[in-house]
Amino acid sequence: MGWLKAFIPQHLPNERLLDILDMGTHFKISEKKIRANYRANADTISKAFSSGGSFYTRGKYIENQPQWKQIRFGKFTMDYSGCEIIAVYNAMLSLGETLPEQGIADLISVFEKEGAVLWGGWGVAPRAICRFFQGRGCETAITCSTEPEPVNRMGEEYYTVVITVYNDAGDITKQIHTMNVSKAHKNAFILHNCYRRDRDGSYAGGMPYASLWEAVKSLQGGAAMPVCIIGIKPKAAAAGRKADCMSEKYAL
Repeated sequence: MGWLKAFIPQHLPNERLLDILDMGTHFKISEKKIRANYRANADTISKAFSSGGSFYTRGKYIENQPQWKQIRFGKFTMDYSGCEIIAVYNAMLSLGETLPEQGIADLISVFEKEGAVLWGGWGVAPRAICRFFQGRGCETAITCSTEPEPVNRMGEEYYTVVITVYNDAGDITKQIHTMNVSKAHKNAFILHNCYRRDRDGSYAGGMPYASLWEAVKSLQGGAAMPVCIIGIKPKAAAAGRKADCMSEKYAL
């Protein structure tokens, strides 16, 4: 059965996988469900903040997706299929934006309306992430290459990237994961929400890597393989005010 598990990652072109994910966005989440999820998510977040027991801290990278069981996304929950939304949130932070307390609830609603795959069960289509940032005045590019040179070029040329990978290039049952990789400085690429833990058991971002390819290949003991890399940066005209492209309110 090993060959069957490996068939999709090894024989289905990455571009075709993106096409399949795009097709999955035609299964729309109802407006009623989106509104109900927003109210529930906003209430959960507010209570968590007021009690001091929040599972996330405003203005800091989200690293702990498994702890987001109470937050809804489509017909599912963020711990199950929210990695793309978390990657977008983290990418926004790395571009200089700080969202309000309820910003993550607004962001979930945005992708429930546009980009959710199979009612949220398969997360968000990568091309929808590109459109999200383009709609806010950012320049984006996407590559489906599995070779080091084009992957590293994306890391070098863009302010921040969102990566989608097969967790295991030889086993589709280990699924796909999407993360943001920020740049601490020119040669420091840091994975966010990669499920790594500190010695005290808390979730933390990854260690810095000298290239984007090294960061990708650090995942799952080297078993991971890129599906696509999305590069994001402000357009040249907005370079002096780089946070402007993320400054819209995500209200329903």
